[in-house]
Formats: sequence, structure tokens, C-alpha cells
Amino acid sequence: MPADHAFAWDALVDAAAAERGSLAALALHLAERRAFAEDVESVERGLRRLRGRGTAPGGVWGDRLLAVVGLPAAVADRVRWMGQYHTRFTDLPVSLGAELLRPWDRPPVSESPARIWVLLGHASLAIRRRADARPLLHQAGLLAARAEPAAQIELALVQSYVESRGAPAAGAAALARAEALLATADLAPDDRACLHARAVDQRAWPLNRVAPTDHAAAAALYATLPADGPPFARCRRENGLGWSRLCLGEQAAALAHARASVEAAGDGGSLRLRAMALNLLAHAATGAEAEAARGRARAIALRLEDEALRVRFGGPVSG
Repeated sequence: MPADHAFAWDALVDAAAAERGSLAALALHLAERRAFAEDVESVERGLRRLRGRGTAPGGVWGDRLLAVVGLPAAVADRVRWMGQYHTRFTDLPVSLGAELLRPWDRPPVSESPARIWVLLGHASLAIRRRADARPLLHQAGLLAARAEPAAQIELALVQSYVESRGAPAAGAAALARAEALLATADLAPDDRACLHARAVDQRAWPLNRVAPTDHAAAAALYATLPADGPPFARCRRENGLGWSRLCLGEQAAALAHARASVEAAGDGGSLRLRAMALNLLAHAATGAEAEAARGRARAIALRLEDEALRVRFGGPVSG
């Protein structure tokens, strides 16, 4: 879908009608679900009016249609993809990500529980710009009770990441929520593996970076991640083990993990993960290999317009 064309009420009505065979059949379905509080002809007239609403608020019939049929699977999948950190949405330049999100942040998507994914996508971009993501996360939290489990876990992980930098107790509480949800949620296997890897990474990261450090404990946590998971999860595993081994003074092991992390990021086609893996390689390697890795990591951060990576790697944003 072009960035300047928004998913509108006519597309939702037409998709729901096509699924049931006709607009009349859809009207009958809605009337039945409402115990015929309105006659079928009145429901059909309401749906026809809704088709003309464009991306304006849907009103009563918009609420009723969303409550009964929800969003088409293709639309739900698209906004979920934009809201999940472990997808390749985070490999897009920040400006392009914002442009792609914009058409989805309006009705009917913004009047559905799926709006939480749009808010999470905006929060991810705010983090990459080093802006304050907390107002967006607050809005997302208001939708969490109606959201799917994957969105609740995503929200908790992002809250944990944001709060852990300034409010460790709040960050730890959010991470505990994510872990509790992960233990019971029904998730696609790859999503579960990636979300679990992120939770482990967020629990292990302070052990490497925040005093009092415990690099051996961090390494043990990262080692619990399977070596044969999806590329994102493998990259988080190898990157975490590499930093842990480097902090323990085990440079040869750190170098091996760094190279494995670069490879896993490449397998997943992820530029952002590749940049982080190259940054580890720059610290674990020496000489020309280290300098080349450092330069490549900075160049990727520049192309992605990613201020958070640029600050992490050091160096100019351009030139």
C-alpha cells in the first residue's frame, strides 16, 4: 500500500462483506450478533454510510463493525510488523519508518485494539531518535487490556528498556511482567523465540554494564538461549556472549562470538543488528579488522538515521 494511501472504512466494509459473500450477508451477521436490535435493512444502510466515512471517526457503526469482525488479517499483520522491535521495520531509516506509520494512525486502525502496534512503532522510532518515548508508551498502556498477548509483551519489554535507564525499579517490574506473560502466552514460535531472547538480553545487560557487574552470570544467561534459534535470537545470543566474554578478558572467545553475531544478523537481513554485531567485532578484534568493523557500524547507523546507534558507536553523523 503506498505511504500516502490510508486503509479506510470502505476497505474494511468491503473486506468483511467479501468474506461473507455480500453486504447483505454482512448486515445479517451484525444484526444477529446484536440480537436484531436493529432490522437487517437498517444495519445495511448503516454500513453503506460507514463506507463513505473515509478515515474519519467511524461512529456507532464503526465501533460495531470492529467489535464483530475486527481488522483484516493482512492489515493486522502489517501494523504488528511495524510495532515489533525484532522485525525488519527497525532496519528502515527513521524518516521512512515515520512515513510508513503515519497512514495507519487514523481510523479505522486507530479505533481498534491494533492501534497499540502503531504507538509501539512510534515509540521505537522515538528511542532511535533519542527522544522521550514515555508519552507514547503511556497511550499504549491504555490499550493494553484489549490488546493481544504479543502486544502486551512488546509493551512491557519496551517499557523495561526505557525505564531501566533512569528508574531501575520500574524497569525491573516491567521486565517481570513481560516474563510472566511470556510464560503463558500463545505465540508463533519465531515470535516467542525473539521475545524470549529480548527478555534474556534485558535481564543480562545490567550484569555486564551496571555496577556491581557479574559478567559470568551474564554469560550464563545468554548461554541459555538456543544456538539454533531464528536469526534475531541467535544474534542477541552471540552478541551478549561476546560482550560477556570480552569483559571477562576472554578475547578469543569474544571474537568468535562477534563473528557469529555478524553472520546471524546477515542471515536475518538485519542492518541494525549487523551494526551492533560489527560494533562488538570492533572491540573484540584488533588492527585493520577492528577499524573496518567500526567504520562499517558507523556507516550503517548513518544510513539508518539512527541517533541511538550513532551515540553508542561514537563518530560523526555525517561526512
